[in-house]
Amino acid sequence: MRSAVLLFALVAALAMTAVAPEAGNILYLAAGGIGLLLLRPADGAVIRRPIVWMPLLGIALLAVAYPIGAGSTSGLIGVVFVAPFLAVIPLVALARTDGAVHLPFVPTLSLAGSAGAAAMATNEFLLTGVERAGESVANPIHFADVALALGFLSLLGLTSNKGAWRYAFLLGPMFAGLAIALSGTRGAVVAEVAMAAVAVILVASLGLVQRRTMIVGALAGVGVIAVALLAGLGQTSAVQRVLVDLGDLARFSLPTDLSTSIRLNMYESGFRAFLASPIFGHGPLNFVAVADSLAAVPFGAAPHLHNDLADFAASAGILGLLAYAMLLLAPVVEAITAPDSAHKRGVIVVAATLTAGYFVMGLTNAMFGILTVTVVYTAICVVVAMATQAEA
Repeated sequence: MRSAVLLFALVAALAMTAVAPEAGNILYLAAGGIGLLLLRPADGAVIRRPIVWMPLLGIALLAVAYPIGAGSTSGLIGVVFVAPFLAVIPLVALARTDGAVHLPFVPTLSLAGSAGAAAMATNEFLLTGVERAGESVANPIHFADVALALGFLSLLGLTSNKGAWRYAFLLGPMFAGLAIALSGTRGAVVAEVAMAAVAVILVASLGLVQRRTMIVGALAGVGVIAVALLAGLGQTSAVQRVLVDLGDLARFSLPTDLSTSIRLNMYESGFRAFLASPIFGHGPLNFVAVADSLAAVPFGAAPHLHNDLADFAASAGILGLLAYAMLLLAPVVEAITAPDSAHKRGVIVVAATLTAGYFVMGLTNAMFGILTVTVVYTAICVVVAMATQAEA
């Protein structure tokens, strides 16, 4: 039963959220709830693992800051936005069960999720000609973010599987790249470049592959990009928007489009809101209104400030920024502090790459607090815990 619930959760988060986010979210959170009922006294040992105690500490910091910043216990409702992290506790505990989900199978779920996102985006683009594919599934930005996270998580298959077929997991980032290009999401394009750079730098510095292999891989990557451009990738909305931004950066030092101008105004006003209440912030329900009141040009009603740092800082102050660090860095700390093994360095690369990706994506749009991308990150935490546990 414990193994079945864990598998159920992983299928929901990794294979379903990219193409059916509402169903995937509900099923994943339901599995986490069932997992709580299946906990045993011995499972309390998981609290000592960074992947568990760091998110718990982050949630606790927000539980302190939000009501104080809001001036009312109603501020505690903001904890709901990061509540999916609580599912990490039972699911990591279930992974300790003898005969639990076989780790090499997990990256296959992520690969299926990224492939599904690419298929959905391609189908939508070809049938409707829409400029930003993914809208039939979710907000195109969130659609692209999830596809990117799943694509790079599938790279864990390079370390958890053996044989030449493991290189098929390199398709994950390629599937994600196609979905992103068709979604028209600039932030995800930048994040994918940053994640690829982090992965290559870590692989090289940790000595995971020989120099000759790195050179061959780099040439192969250039070849894939060249073929994609010849096939029309350069004409997709995301690539075109990035190219326009690069041109603006060269001429004016900043992108000049309306969307970027609004976001920059939000970031500046969020910083002003943080300075107005730097310790506890303004609470989860009022921080956007406060930021708007302090903006040089009011931007009106908005659900968030399109930046994780601005959101956590304005809503919960310094405590919020500490909470953000706890939530974001948990997979990396878990991977680094894991027992030494032949595959530890590979897990570190994947964990660091995904953490960097969420940070970069969070610079241009909210990540933590958006249900689907938050659910996927908690699933990443569970998978990293499984990988380090398998090595122990």
